[in-house]
Amino acid sequence: MLSIIIPTMQKDLEVLTKLLNQLQESDSVGEIILIDNSSKGFSCNLSKVKVFVQKENLFVNPAWNLGIKLSSKDIPYFGILNDDIIFPNNLFKNVDEFLSKDNSDVGLVGIDCVANTPKSQFDTYPEDSECTFEPINKLYGFFGSAFFGRKENYFEIPNEMKVFYGDHFLFTRNQQNHKQNYVIKNLMVKHLESLTSHSSKKIKKLFKSDRKICIKHNGVEHQQLSFLQRLFSVTFYHNHYVFCLLGLKMKFKAARK
Repeated sequence: MLSIIIPTMQKDLEVLTKLLNQLQESDSVGEIILIDNSSKGFSCNLSKVKVFVQKENLFVNPAWNLGIKLSSKDIPYFGILNDDIIFPNNLFKNVDEFLSKDNSDVGLVGIDCVANTPKSQFDTYPEDSECTFEPINKLYGFFGSAFFGRKENYFEIPNEMKVFYGDHFLFTRNQQNHKQNYVIKNLMVKHLESLTSHSSKKIKKLFKSDRKICIKHNGVEHQQLSFLQRLFSVTFYHNHYVFCLLGLKMKFKAARK
């Protein structure tokens, strides 16, 4: 069973409503936590939807943290979704079954999709398909548009990281804790990419600051590493290889292919 968390600025209510209706109908979704960063309020009569209106915009990553805290402790798994995307109806069942297996090493399960689906194509949901779950060691694509996992494997994102790189932070934290991250293949989604995160100059400036903060935390902070990892470890993060050797940390940019 999944707790679904959706931050929203209510940029496209039609797509958001279509997503909420889809989640409401899924037997694998136990609750839907909508973090209203627009402060407008959102009227919804769907039984699974819980709306939390914020006095001011928390931004994306803090909204994820809040959603996890507000979610039911009786539901073991989570999904964090954009508000501008819809899925095949069987996706949530497939994810729930995958997480429910005895896969204790599973970290995050994200998607790899194409953005900018024309709005005219949102009249129907994508067709069901047989999803495959492939292990990955490098984050790519639109992983952060929709990802899932066990709540016990969610690490609180630093509060100063507002909009970007939250998925990078969580991805790397799970790698550090010896969890295997996955991407869902053979999955068709419709993603409007409403450009909420590009709606103001202030947000654009946050991109650079969030990146610096994420590199600072980097998922390989010494206090997060075991003694053996401090002696020697190699981690890939945001196009860099990070080497820890005898307590020293060295970072090298990966060559582009």
